[in-house]
Amino acid sequence: MEGFSIVATISDRKALKSIEMAGATAIRFNSSHTTLEDIEKFILYYADNCSLPLYIDLQGAKLRLSRNQPVMEIKAGEQVILGSQCSHLKIIAVDPRTLSYLSPGMKISIEDGRIELQVLKQEADNARAMVLRGGVIRPSKGMNISPHPINQIELSSRDSDIVLATRRHDFVRYALSFVSSASEVIELKDLSGRPVASKIERELPFSRVEEISSSSDEIWLCRGDLGAQLGARGLVDFYSYFSQNIRELHKPVLMAGEVLEHMVDHPFATRSELCHLKDIQFRGFEGVVLSNETAYGTFPIETIKTVLEVTSDE
Repeated sequence: MEGFSIVATISDRKALKSIEMAGATAIRFNSSHTTLEDIEKFILYYADNCSLPLYIDLQGAKLRLSRNQPVMEIKAGEQVILGSQCSHLKIIAVDPRTLSYLSPGMKISIEDGRIELQVLKQEADNARAMVLRGGVIRPSKGMNISPHPINQIELSSRDSDIVLATRRHDFVRYALSFVSSASEVIELKDLSGRPVASKIERELPFSRVEEISSSSDEIWLCRGDLGAQLGARGLVDFYSYFSQNIRELHKPVLMAGEVLEHMVDHPFATRSELCHLKDIQFRGFEGVVLSNETAYGTFPIETIKTVLEVTSDE
């Protein structure tokens, strides 16, 4: 891609053309929110209706709520159950793998820290937790346990199935979540034969990031999950060191996570967001990944135009 890259996440394929016309340089589609059959249907539609590169976001080692999770509101002070059924408490559906990592006292954040729980009791098939910060629970949203408990050894069967079903399209690329080693990237590239963007979403030694970068086509610094993992000061320290050494990665690096979050609900960005956007360009980031701003926000076109206005060299 030439110039400053704008990867726009979509949730509704009807928005494709307007987002392309607004100036996005690529599209991101999160595979965690849909079925394999629907992904295949989307790809066929995309081939006929969009000329931009398409990043299919793979779950990798990222922890998520179940795709069958009902939408529900939880409030601070309530108790909830993670896992299986309970007759008198609200249920947050997670898989057995996630349950196995939990222990009393552990804090869990959901959707980049917007919701926070603390584990009170852990049993074989469920865990009881107190809601510290409430909000609306939605299916497939990401969750974090700090430190992140999983080092993925190989692609999951679901991620592999998605790659096998989509790799024949030359416009497809892949974005791999929670990468922790170059071997994960190499496996994905060998299987797909397509470009791979590695998402840095946990604290890693910079030497490890360099190894990952050497096997990747792009690096995405994803502040949402990083912030949930590291806390406010930890995120700032990680970002500061990362950005000071960004040119050592020798690959395009994009910033992801709440780039223009204010524009999810407003037709303009905050002044802090505008200044930070220009600052990350100055530091060497070659683009941004827009998430909620274009996937669920009210002003996706205005958001893209704002990025173009701020980052233009003219």
